[in-house]
Amino acid sequence: MKRNHVIDSIIDSGLITEGAYIVAGVSGGPDSLCMLHALSQIADSMDLTIVPVHINHKLRPEADDEEDNVVRICDRLGLDCYTFEADCKMLADELKISTEEAGRQIRYEIFDEVAAQIEAEHVPRNNILIAVAHNADDQAETVLFRLLRGTGIHGLAGMPVIRNSEAGYLIIRPVIDIQRSEIEQYIKDNKLHPNIDASNMTSDYTRNKIRNELIPYLEKEFNPSVRQSLRRYAELADLDDTLLNEIAVSSMEGHINFEQNPERILLDISEIRNNPVPINTRIVGFILQTMRLEKYATFELITQLTTLMYSDNPSGSIDLPMGARAYREYDTVIFTDADENYIIQPDQSLRMIPQVMMIKDYHPDEDYMYAVFDFDLFNKEHPGRVGELRLRTRQEGDYLPMKKGSKKIQDLLVDSKVMKRARDSILMVAIDSEVLWILPSKYFSGRQEKEKGRFSPKYSVSDSTERVLLIEIAENI
Repeated sequence: MKRNHVIDSIIDSGLITEGAYIVAGVSGGPDSLCMLHALSQIADSMDLTIVPVHINHKLRPEADDEEDNVVRICDRLGLDCYTFEADCKMLADELKISTEEAGRQIRYEIFDEVAAQIEAEHVPRNNILIAVAHNADDQAETVLFRLLRGTGIHGLAGMPVIRNSEAGYLIIRPVIDIQRSEIEQYIKDNKLHPNIDASNMTSDYTRNKIRNELIPYLEKEFNPSVRQSLRRYAELADLDDTLLNEIAVSSMEGHINFEQNPERILLDISEIRNNPVPINTRIVGFILQTMRLEKYATFELITQLTTLMYSDNPSGSIDLPMGARAYREYDTVIFTDADENYIIQPDQSLRMIPQVMMIKDYHPDEDYMYAVFDFDLFNKEHPGRVGELRLRTRQEGDYLPMKKGSKKIQDLLVDSKVMKRARDSILMVAIDSEVLWILPSKYFSGRQEKEKGRFSPKYSVSDSTERVLLIEIAENI
């Protein structure tokens, strides 16, 4: 193996553990291609399993060619590439966010899905890493971008070298200490052929303006080492942020309780309200993160919640995003997903339409929500029982078949982070206790489950399928 600074930096970072399975995000650009190639060079010596993942965002005419290039590169490296297509524009329009942010959300959700597939093959969760290819220059640009937007010390710490994904897998940045110029030299030395995103050369996005215009201006007019200064500032901010977080965690010990029935977080503020504000803002941030509300943690919301702690009024309440609430009862602040007595009811307006047809006649109505299965496989397991399929909510003993074994519906809903009060609202198509399809619901945490639901792989349609069982969901007439 030819060693150089890039490979040495990745090894010395300590982020890569021997025997790890690494889900590597690969756009095919210089950064991700450098990371993928470097990881492939140390794979044998460190017993690594590299799983490249490419997401085609369908935003540019050359996207398909870039996908093909990534697949060819992976083939030459002896790696099987997982490719996905995603409609970033549709998600951006739906959530009223930029296509850039939509793409980021989609990428990390897909990385989690691939990691979950690896875990389902009996690989320990702590042996799975998700690697993304942000470099040292990206870090400097991020710090400046956040500074311009008015971030706090946590934001000024930049992108963390390691963090948890939404699903709890470790995300690492193996090339975060490597400068863009070093990556370009690595690409040249190893005769690699990356995809070049021409949009990065334009100033259509704020981040591109910072990269192409602002930083060069600052380097020319003020400080030729401004990138290094920004990275050093991030390191110092991270040290301070880490210390404050540790103090906040220590301060919470013995003063926070998690209740299950109903699900509530109880914070005893009898002593905590004597803390300095910076400590309590972090305590509030931790609680919002636990409630999966961290993306709504604006300065205004944090201020409202800390004011609730410090107020001389022993009562008061604040409506939180997604129907959650925080209210104070004397020296206790109670955080809850919603009114504890409120149970979300299933949609009673839907009906199920099962149909059996030859596969050549299979043309689902796109206006309906639908699922399709191999009828002959289903009929072999449940002969003559299509009419016994039911659209209903969960029952005791329900399970969903998996590629290996099965999973209890209760466990699946918990793993999918469906709040307790919404679990009995989830509709599913079942026969006896076997679930074929869990319908999509906004209460799932994953995008795929929200849009399509979960399907049993037991009766999946294949090239040998002759007849299909089409299940459509329509409004009651």
